Amino acid sequence: MTGADGHYVSANPAFQRMTGYSETELRGLSVADITHEDDRAATETILASYVAGDHSPHRFEKRYRRNDGGVLWVEISTFLVTVAGGPPLFAGIAVDLTERKRAEQALRDAQADLAHMARLTTMGELVASLAHEINQPLAGIATNASAGLRWLGQDRPDLDEARAAFSRIVRDGARAGDVMRGLRALARKAGPELASVDIDDAIHEVLALTRSELQRHGVVLQINLRAGDRPVVADRVQLQQVLMNLIVNGLEAMRAVAGPPRVLAISSEHGEPDGVLVGVADTGPGIDPAMVDRIFQPFVTTKRQGMGMGLSICRSIVEAHGGRLWASPALPSGAIFRFTIPGAPRASADPT
Repeated sequence: MTGADGHYVSANPAFQRMTGYSETELRGLSVADITHEDDRAATETILASYVAGDHSPHRFEKRYRRNDGGVLWVEISTFLVTVAGGPPLFAGIAVDLTERKRAEQALRDAQADLAHMARLTTMGELVASLAHEINQPLAGIATNASAGLRWLGQDRPDLDEARAAFSRIVRDGARAGDVMRGLRALARKAGPELASVDIDDAIHEVLALTRSELQRHGVVLQINLRAGDRPVVADRVQLQQVLMNLIVNGLEAMRAVAGPPRVLAISSEHGEPDGVLVGVADTGPGIDPAMVDRIFQPFVTTKRQGMGMGLSICRSIVEAHGGRLWASPALPSGAIFRFTIPGAPRASADPT
């Protein structure tokens, strides 16, 4: 129980054990005093609403700072209690959520580790393509450097040709740098980092890592990107993991096709509400209708040596961003995977 000023009036033994404070100690403190600093403003807002006359019950999660400095997660239910002959008191029921929160964090960490391993596995499957994407600009740099030296070493140096050769060196150096930055981003192990993402740019970066592999297998790439003017708030690396997995799956599906055409179509467009819709379609043998809903389940795979985790992880990533991932047949053959990412939430015009 607390008074209107938020100072404790009484606390049962369970609450005392949870917080590490005796009832006597609590009577000298307010709710805000033992609330975690990051949750203090929200707590003070609720107390202020009670004082202002809003006596409706509230239920919310928050953190306390225990007497020993530890963090206590609780679910709080608050309501008004009338007292004969005195001002009303505010009652709070606290349910300890600390162990549940630790378990949820452990699960998130395990999912992040699994997603990281899946990303590295996919990159391992593309190692020849990645080596080509790095070696090609490096070879161009060496060739243009030799050419530039030859143009400068002539009796009458051709400065225009030398300048053009050195410009090509700068271009190839930038290309190699872009590939390396993409590899480092995909290989790193880190938690989600939400930021404004241009989905079309993210797709182009993934294609830079997979284009040579597609060409090596005679796959024609069709690109139709129309969502660049609608950025989304997302983790760029996680979205690129989804894209890379879908592209590699499409490539592997088309390996079973005896001959051409092998076409991989990548598209992006505006989705609703205010988000984007991305599609990855192949001309492989397609998906058994009985498997369409099951392929996103863990350990379900259509690959001979697959683990059945790639699509499950992709769906988890997309759903964590508030989107949806699904598959359907492509006409006249093959499969198409689509996913949505909602747009950034708009600020409300009503300050309440």
